[in-house]
Amino acid sequence: PQDLQEIINKFGGKMKPTWGVPVSEIQRGIKHGVRKINIDTDNRMAMTGQIRKILSENPSEFDPRKYLKPAMEAMVKLCKQRLQEFNTAGQASKFKKILTPADMAKRYASGELAAKIA
Repeated sequence: PQDLQEIINKFGGKMKPTWGVPVSEIQRGIKHGVRKINIDTDNRMAMTGQIRKILSENPSEFDPRKYLKPAMEAMVKLCKQRLQEFNTAGQASKFKKILTPADMAKRYASGELAAKIA
């Protein structure tokens, strides 16, 4: 995301322009059956931006607790935001049984998990 890239570069980073998939396109994909979304790059950017910001504003800081906690908080905030944007927030209680790969293969083979376009 552009906003995270701007934070990184503002505080000494040298990230070249990058473009990810817009959230609106991911939301569209979810409606068409996409079931796995990777947000690791966004998470790393959120953490890196906070670490760079804190170390830039406090150059004598060397205690990892002073920069890792805010970095983790930035990542958690981003994850919560994405869970809401992808309409998955608050749904963990719906999952009671952990299925084995063999169980999932049977469900896919039966067509039970076929994509349904809304």
